[in-house]
Amino acid sequence: MATTAVEKPKTRSDLAQLAGKGPFSFIAILAGVLVGYATFALLLGGTAAILRGNGSRLDLSENWSDLSATGGLLLGGLLFASYLLASYIAGRMAWRRGAMHGVLVVVGSILVVGLAGLLLRALTQPGDVEGIVDALKSFGVPTTLDEWGNVGPVVWVCSLGGMLLGSVLGGLLGERWFTRVSRGAIDAELDIRERMEASNERLEPVEAARRDDNGNGHKADHKADDVVELDSLNKDELYQLAQEEDIPGRSQMTKEQLADALREHDTLQKR
Repeated sequence: MATTAVEKPKTRSDLAQLAGKGPFSFIAILAGVLVGYATFALLLGGTAAILRGNGSRLDLSENWSDLSATGGLLLGGLLFASYLLASYIAGRMAWRRGAMHGVLVVVGSILVVGLAGLLLRALTQPGDVEGIVDALKSFGVPTTLDEWGNVGPVVWVCSLGGMLLGSVLGGLLGERWFTRVSRGAIDAELDIRERMEASNERLEPVEAARRDDNGNGHKADHKADDVVELDSLNKDELYQLAQEEDIPGRSQMTKEQLADALREHDTLQKR
């Protein structure tokens, strides 16, 4: 049985290049960006609702420039969770360079925000843009360069730190999934091989009993129990012997019945 090779990061990268896929998967990066946005929106909205329901003074829907250090840490935690999942998806889809794909998910997220803002202002009516801006402001997201400039350093550090840390960790975990799968396959293969080898070792005395003991084409005159202890074999091994001897009704027999039938068959053969 051939041994399955454990997939390694470099091996996967080399295989991708041989297949002409290049070092990066842009579909995986795009999927990660979209998952990151969707997850962050859900987490942010849910957290803000929970805080309001508990009467907390912390309001994540206020402008990020007004957030306290506690708000910045909470925001960083939400971004960490969001990009952990987003980059995990990207790392698994890409199958290679998990950490790099995670970082590119963050870069892609920032670029998409900038491009989307430019396209919205160029292609939509002023009233539509104002509606989108108001929707973003309802989550506290800064919508102008001046507002981004007023965001406190704690919020900046926590936000970017959470995104980067989550993206790198998520990408590595996503890529590592393939290594765990290949190692699991090897463990299963080795287990099957060990069972087969153990079964063959137990069947060797039976095969020896079927060979010519004196080299003259005649079986040695021994009792079945002297050649092999049938009771030491399991039912599958006994059934294999019964199948070789073409013992009728073997499929319906128990382990003990198979052993008795083999002994009786051996006795009849020697008469």
